[in-house]
Amino acid sequence: MINSHSVGIYIHILLLVFWLGADVGVFLLALEAKKPALSFAERAFALRIATVIDFTPRLCFALMFPVGLWLSTTGGWIDPPSWVFALIWALSAAWIWLIFALHSSVGTPRGARLNRLHLTLQGIAFVVVGTIGISSLAGHGPFPAGWLGAKVLLFGVIFGFGIGIDYAFRPIVPAFLRLANEGTKPDIEVVISRCVNGACGYVLALYAVLLIVAFLGVTKPF
Repeated sequence: MINSHSVGIYIHILLLVFWLGADVGVFLLALEAKKPALSFAERAFALRIATVIDFTPRLCFALMFPVGLWLSTTGGWIDPPSWVFALIWALSAAWIWLIFALHSSVGTPRGARLNRLHLTLQGIAFVVVGTIGISSLAGHGPFPAGWLGAKVLLFGVIFGFGIGIDYAFRPIVPAFLRLANEGTKPDIEVVISRCVNGACGYVLALYAVLLIVAFLGVTKPF
């Protein structure tokens, strides 16, 4: 029977599919961008398309929280007041606005300011969501101890991975500007490889956490 909970599960699954699927595309394009055998135009194109596709997993992540709260409520695990729903949806809407603003301001001074704001907010979310997850697992938080508290904690960890990815990837823009002007050089390629490899390490860890989160949500093992 179709009800609000089953619809929420469907949306939750779609968000996970688009998040993980799009992120794999970003991952593969980033690996292409670091290959010295390709022309600069090919590498720059791969990096530009990766940036465009990266918009999708960011958007899915921002929507996971209000949808997750909806599922937790319709499933009977929590019973938050209406103002909590309003707050979470407002924060999600503000986050989505920031994602759109970042997407349209890449390479501009406004984009740099917005990126600093985004990193700051991710740091705050890492602490807040992680603390809620830990306190829930200890039996003192707003979510039940067990699989749901663990899911909340792991979502907090994802914020940390997001910060790591941004910092690891940051030096690649000046490196590509040098690549455009000077052509391939060993020191430039070292920087590009270090950026891609560092970011990919965080990305692979993020994939592992997403798979664990999905497993917990489906099996509810504890």
